[in-house]
Amino acid sequence: MKIMSLKNKIYLFWGIMDVLTLAGYLFFSIQGSSIPFYSDIHGFYTNYAQLGTGGLTGGLIQMLFFINIALIVSLAFSGWWMIVKKHINNIFLIAQEIGRVFSLKCSIALIPLIMHFSDVRSPWIAILLFVLSEVVKLGSIMWIKRNDESQAMDAASR
Repeated sequence: MKIMSLKNKIYLFWGIMDVLTLAGYLFFSIQGSSIPFYSDIHGFYTNYAQLGTGGLTGGLIQMLFFINIALIVSLAFSGWWMIVKKHINNIFLIAQEIGRVFSLKCSIALIPLIMHFSDVRSPWIAILLFVLSEVVKLGSIMWIKRNDESQAMDAASR
């Protein structure tokens, strides 16, 4: 019987969290009689036209919307990389974290569900849990990468 390493367990956890977030998005879109992505884009531009904003403000609003869409799409890739490949590219991880900050999507997919079902409505608790989830994710992946580098250096020096 093969025992899973701590590195693999951490990657598996974060991969599952990304897949759960993507599955939740798809489930709630379909449950709401929406076509994932298409309905979001259509609804966004319908509401955007009613706002009548343009110029820099309009560009920023559109940019934030498409950062959120790109983040949702990226979850499939990061989930696959972490679950199957047991690795994630640093640049991809940083880009995804920037997307998470702009869209306020927790890395720990269970936090929004727990808050919803426990009826917690405090924005301060939500922000605290969001920051905590991102610190834990980045910290654990940086720890893995640092340990991988030090092990590779030890092996090379022998």
